[in-house]
Amino acid sequence: MRATLNTDTQMFKNILGKLIGQASDIIDEVVTTDEEREQLKKQFKEVVQNHERDMYALEVEDRKSARVLFKDDSYIQKILAIIFTSAYFFLSYTMFEYFVMNTIQLSDYEIGFISTVFGAMSSKVNTIVDFFFGGSSKK
Repeated sequence: MRATLNTDTQMFKNILGKLIGQASDIIDEVVTTDEEREQLKKQFKEVVQNHERDMYALEVEDRKSARVLFKDDSYIQKILAIIFTSAYFFLSYTMFEYFVMNTIQLSDYEIGFISTVFGAMSSKVNTIVDFFFGGSSKK
C-alpha cells in the first residue's frame, strides 16, 4: 500500500506541476490587473500546499495503521518475515562464498537462479526495513 501511495503521490506531483504552469498561463491571460493575478496565484499555491500536506498526512496514517495491524496480527506474518530475512542472508552468504571467496562451485544454472532470486528479494528488503523501522521521509 505504501509503495502505491508513494507512486501515486509522485505521479500527482508531476501532473500538478504541469497544471500549475498551465494555470499560471491561464491566470495571466484571463485576469487583467496585477493585484488580481497575484491574489489568484497565491490562492492556487495555497490549494497545492494544502493538498501536499493532506497527502503526507495520509501516508503517515498508512504507516501507523500498518504497524498497528502488525501488532495484533497473527504469527504467520512474523514467521514469514523471519524466513524471508534468513533466506536473504543465506543467499547473500552463498553469493559471497562463490563470487568473493571462490570456495564453492556452482553451475551456470545455479548462479542464474540464485542471482534472479536475490535480485527479486533485494527489491523487497527496503519495504521490510521501512515497515519495521518507520522508513525515511524527506519532509
